[in-house]
Amino acid sequence: MIAAHVSAEVETGIKLTREGRFTEALDAFDKDILFTHYPLALSCYALCLAEVDANYERALSLSLAASEKEFYNPEIYQNFGRILLLTGQKTSAIKVFRKGLKFDSGHAGLRNEIHKLGLRRKPVVTFLPRQNFVNRFFGLLSYKIAS
Repeated sequence: MIAAHVSAEVETGIKLTREGRFTEALDAFDKDILFTHYPLALSCYALCLAEVDANYERALSLSLAASEKEFYNPEIYQNFGRILLLTGQKTSAIKVFRKGLKFDSGHAGLRNEIHKLGLRRKPVVTFLPRQNFVNRFFGLLSYKIAS
């Protein structure tokens, strides 16, 4: 539950978006226009617009507005990044995912999005090639320490 005063339609829209049922989520949001007062709901609506209607320009605009209102919510960054991926802006999406991780480094959704993209961390010693023994050794060591 988001907040006590959020309507059932808005909660349903968010839940359906999380499940990937974007068309149904749009229908739920259309039943209560007050969803626009809730940044997470606005972000979910934007993702649905991008997925269902391919209305990327509006979706990006709504996502930006949601991220400005509730800049600390990692789920908003996840939705924003997914829209950017749909538009082919992989580099920007990665930046948005990483920004969300700054607010919650353990957010499963953001970590999953980055994992799906197959991103690797930067080499520990940046002036040496990734395959260099020193980078491999320190990379493995830092991974084991972080785990």
